[in-house]
Amino acid sequence: MGVRIVTDSSCDLPPQLDEELRGYGVKMVPIFFRFGSEEFADKSMPMQEFFGRAAQVWPQTAVPAPGAFVEAFREPVKAGHEVVCLTITGKHSAIYDAAAVASRQFPAGAVTVIDSSTLSIGLGVLVIAAARAAAQGKSVAEIVATVTELQRRLHLFITLDTVDYLVKGGRASRIGGLVAGLLRIRPILTLRDGELTLLGKPRGREAAKRELIELARAESPADVLGVGHVACEGEARQLIAELARQMEFPAEKIFLIETGMVLATHAGPGTLGIVAVRKSGN
Repeated sequence: MGVRIVTDSSCDLPPQLDEELRGYGVKMVPIFFRFGSEEFADKSMPMQEFFGRAAQVWPQTAVPAPGAFVEAFREPVKAGHEVVCLTITGKHSAIYDAAAVASRQFPAGAVTVIDSSTLSIGLGVLVIAAARAAAQGKSVAEIVATVTELQRRLHLFITLDTVDYLVKGGRASRIGGLVAGLLRIRPILTLRDGELTLLGKPRGREAAKRELIELARAESPADVLGVGHVACEGEARQLIAELARQMEFPAEKIFLIETGMVLATHAGPGTLGIVAVRKSGN
């Protein structure tokens, strides 16, 4: 009958595109975070409240069980649809594995699970493209081809205000070149084949932002630009203005998002990211 899209709550898009996803019937499986014995769904509280609580006890995150994906897949499959599920990079999360396990509860070919090899706004760009293709009546093979082609042109660049939170979450040891000596440096990271990779070690916040912009400019001409942040909206808006000026890209078309609590747990406040999708054929 058609194709339905499923993703996880690490998918970040601005409100108007979130609304568009809901209009397409995209299902978003929540990731969870815990303060002690209290468990909450991602994006279920204001960020200010989240960091207020985190000041007392740092949260832990929890991957949704395969059963959560089974539930997300069941209704569309029962209605005769095929399902394409896009997840956060499998190199830094077990969510892809959970979705893949869930897909095997359905007839062969009913559910296709794609490791996005990205996260946050990078995943958001892929999900909105997949949802639009599905709404146009594209087949699973055509949607997979759309996502694969977009992945080749999509780049996500991130700077952290500190690596303390990566260390707390046990992620720092998995990033090549990120060592304890960087604790006073604001690293520049990207994803290569889904793996967070160190690109630079600028000293100081302003130097880090300048480097982010230079990396984005290298992807000119761009089809899509977006800026994500964790609890630093003012700086994110300044970054948008500078991107618009230097890349001659309409500022109103550069989307702005704040990540959810799960990604904030690992990245920490002050995180900034730019997603840039190079124009096709360039």
